[in-house]
Amino acid sequence: MRKRLGTLLIVLLAGNAAAPASTPATTAREVLDRARELNRTTRKWTDRTQVLKMQIVDRRGGVREREVEVYYKKYDNDQAKSILFFRSPPEVKGTGFLQWVDPHSRNQQWLYLPGLKRIRQISGRSERDSFMGTDFSYEDLAIVTEILDWSESEAASSIEREEPCEESRCWVLLFVPKEKDVAYTKIRVWLDSEYRLRRFEFANKKDEVAKRLDAMEIRPVSAIPTSFRLQMSDLRSGSHTVIEFQEVQYNTGIEDRMFSQHRLEKGL
Repeated sequence: MRKRLGTLLIVLLAGNAAAPASTPATTAREVLDRARELNRTTRKWTDRTQVLKMQIVDRRGGVREREVEVYYKKYDNDQAKSILFFRSPPEVKGTGFLQWVDPHSRNQQWLYLPGLKRIRQISGRSERDSFMGTDFSYEDLAIVTEILDWSESEAASSIEREEPCEESRCWVLLFVPKEKDVAYTKIRVWLDSEYRLRRFEFANKKDEVAKRLDAMEIRPVSAIPTSFRLQMSDLRSGSHTVIEFQEVQYNTGIEDRMFSQHRLEKGL
């Protein structure tokens, strides 16, 4: 599990569902293998475009709003590329974010700041910085994007328990990363009986849950179950970030040239 510069989690949770298992799973690896296989067949898609609204809420209740346009494309061997642009408000309009993700190699991320007219590559300790003032760090985005593709050599996995999960039932999967530079010592993932991601918990070195991500309002788009509301809560600071999807389209034929640094500088 190499250094993780990841993709924006908002492009992962949409469409991360699969058909129910026909027989009970006995290990975390069986659950993960079924989810991966069914996401590659029954619910397979190649690209997605989406518009979303973001609310960043501080511990006093103050709210900052953002509107973002996102393009995402999957490639062979679990590789993916995505690019997003901030539409509003004026102080962040034109800011862009580009990412190339490969779960089996090193990821790359770039942030374009129009005020400075330059591209900044995200690397090293910068991975733990806040993404554009939200409650997501760059590392959070990587973990959420890649965790279902981690091997046992990258993170030990186990079924911690099963429990009710709204109208369904969830496996609570425990991941213990083996890479020293990961900020979290334990990560829990709630995966329901239809293999939809419902929740993440990120535990720090004190074994305290530092952040929690919830996926809500799951409904089908082109037969692909899609979460239309996400909330990342920072349990230490008391702040949270809410993401609401306004438009989602799958398989529109996005061209590869969309995912370049030149396109990042060009903007909307």
